Parts: sequence; structure tokens; C-alpha cells
Amino acid sequence: MAAHAVTFYSFKKFESTMSPIFIYEDKAILPLTKELRQLINITLSGGRFILIHPHYSLIREAMRLDIIEEERLDDLEIVAGQYEQGEMIQFSREDLLFLYSLLEITCRLFVCEIGDDLKRLAIECGDTNEEEFTRVRNFFLHQAESFLKITQEALSDWEEFTSLQERIEQLNILA
Repeated sequence: MAAHAVTFYSFKKFESTMSPIFIYEDKAILPLTKELRQLINITLSGGRFILIHPHYSLIREAMRLDIIEEERLDDLEIVAGQYEQGEMIQFSREDLLFLYSLLEITCRLFVCEIGDDLKRLAIECGDTNEEEFTRVRNFFLHQAESFLKITQEALSDWEEFTSLQERIEQLNILA
């Protein structure tokens, strides 16, 4: 198998603390920083919330469009759990595409009425208070914006990514 060129993408222009992404063949490799770990963990929690609350129209449509899949969530959780902070985390094409889609949906959860319900539930359970929820949500949205932008650049030539973006656009129209 012939070696392919490594493409380097930097988060610097987005003024983020995220690390660069290296694309090699069908894999994405990036340093697992504290910020990336937090972003992944919040995204995985958002995915778990999605699976137990399918009554929201946004979530129903995302599932109908095959943007969210329970098996992929389990797989991503296993992959992310294998790496320690400071190590180079490696995502397969499928894992990275799923992380991207889950991140998109989780961001939407935080900025619509579902986010209000999520905040209320978290406060009622005693997991957080309103100030902490707001702090975590704002951190997440800022980091997610950077990660989504750089991922869009990094994956723009992947056919599967183009297909995923089309389904996300359909979700924008439907929900």
C-alpha cells in the first residue's frame, strides 16, 4: 500500500486551545488534551441523553436520517476510553464522522428548548447548579465550534463527510 501525504490542520486561527488534527489515509490522529477529553465526554453524555429522550422532534429526525446510532456511540466511547491525556488519539474514518455528527447534535441540544430541559433535569438531580451548567455549556459550545470548523476543513474531500453534511442540512430544514 502506497503511503499518502499527511495533511496538517491547525486550530490556531480559531483561537482555541484545541490541538491540530493529522489526517493519514482514513484515520485522524490528534493529541488528547484536557480540553479535547472534556469535549468528547460532554458529547458522549449528550449522545446518552439523546438515546433516552427520543420524543423530541430534533432527536427523532436525527435518528431517522441515520445521524445518530446507538452502536456507534458505544464504539466511540470505547475508542475514547483507550487513551490518556497527552497521548495521540486515533479515530477511524467512521469514528470521526460519528463524533462530528454527535457533536453537531449535542450543540443543537444546548441551544434549543431541549437544552432548557437538560439544564432543569441536571439541576433537579443535583448534578449541577445553574451557574455551573451555563459555564460548562459555554465552554462546550466554544470548543465545539473550533473542533467542527477544523474538522470540516480536514474532511472536506471525504465523500462520506459530504453525505453526512447533506443529512445534517436536511435536519436543519426538518427540525
